[in-house]
Amino acid sequence: MAAELRHQAAKLLNHQKDLLSSEAVAELQGAIADLRAIMRSGYDRAKLEEGTATLEQAGSRKLIPYRNPGIRENVEVLLFAVAIAMSIRTFFFQPMGIPTGSMQPTLYGITEGNLGQAEEVPTGVNLWTQRLLAGVSHYHLVAEGNWQLMRVEPPRKTFLFFNRQRLVFRNLDTNDEETRDISAPMSSTDSALGHGRVYDGNLSKYVLNPNRNYTYKPGEDVIKMRRESGDHLLVNRVSYNFRKPERGEIIVFETKTIDGIEPDLFYIKRLTGLPGETLSLGDDRHLIIKNNTWPEGQRLDASHHPFEYVYSFNVGDNVQPARDSHFSGHTNQKTFNEYLQQERERIANDRGVHPSQIALTYGRIISPLYMDESSEFEVPPNRYAAMGDNTVSSKDSRDWGSLPAENIFGKASFIYWPFLGQKSRTRPYRFGWAFQ
Repeated sequence: MAAELRHQAAKLLNHQKDLLSSEAVAELQGAIADLRAIMRSGYDRAKLEEGTATLEQAGSRKLIPYRNPGIRENVEVLLFAVAIAMSIRTFFFQPMGIPTGSMQPTLYGITEGNLGQAEEVPTGVNLWTQRLLAGVSHYHLVAEGNWQLMRVEPPRKTFLFFNRQRLVFRNLDTNDEETRDISAPMSSTDSALGHGRVYDGNLSKYVLNPNRNYTYKPGEDVIKMRRESGDHLLVNRVSYNFRKPERGEIIVFETKTIDGIEPDLFYIKRLTGLPGETLSLGDDRHLIIKNNTWPEGQRLDASHHPFEYVYSFNVGDNVQPARDSHFSGHTNQKTFNEYLQQERERIANDRGVHPSQIALTYGRIISPLYMDESSEFEVPPNRYAAMGDNTVSSKDSRDWGSLPAENIFGKASFIYWPFLGQKSRTRPYRFGWAFQ
């Protein structure tokens, strides 16, 4: 108690020294010094109580009382905590959420999918456990009569933070209008359900059977989907103050001054090329590097750390084709076109049509700098090349080239959420340091 009193008295004296008279300052300093001497001279309860009382009396007479001292103390502690948190964020570890799938399945962005007929939507405690600990949200709407969907209204904000969306039906039994207001699954700034009238064709696949003349029977699912949140991780901002980035590390960088990318964003990719190196992508989806150590070129594979997972697709006897959100190596444009053809054939087989009738919205040029294994790219001095682990769905150095060294501000360090696994994903458990 004496130590706490002495600490608080010294603190208040320091705050008010310019407002107090020299006599008051001297008296308080003397009382503080006397109590310090008593505390250092060995335990004597009587002397401690006497010194404490003397300092309390001096403080009550000389110090200027503050109005609302409890509020002042709480505000001071809060500001100090905020300052410490901001310092840690700025200089040591910065939190970051993964919004997209360019690093899947190493790091996951936001994904969504419909539940099968046999899958049950969790309820009660299990529902909140999935949402809070596993980052998996469920959206379920069941028809309560013979309903026809008329339109889905745009999402709106309620209580500033919550997104709601209204579905409007026609009850064919009563000819009344039925509305259902649901929590809206948001993707970026819009709803994953889409919105508009049924015959406009703007509704997504997450609205089941969105046909103008379709009638939902009582108990039939209108919406039955899940949404997995992206990984939330800490970015280590310390390491690169003392050393240069190394090949294979998962880096976070700013997009400013990089041609072909929207500025003022943060990208997360795996570093693949160092300054002065010449890179090419083989048709076998392996990165080939030429530098002073490897003048003839070195082909990276699963024996090169930390690319064990990236090239694990051909470790077994059967080489797996390139796939979205799987470890499939580094695809150039030629192998990406092969992946697109496989997707067309798969979808055509499901629909019973010829592959030529299937148009893919993502069938574009994603690797103009690496069209096939004969294409080479030289990384300029003081710049780096970086690629996503999910190269069939990543905008990276195959498209925009290289990034300045000064844009790199940290490396992925620790996934702190979700805590539990997400069963629908290829790597369900990623919490901690082991994701790399």
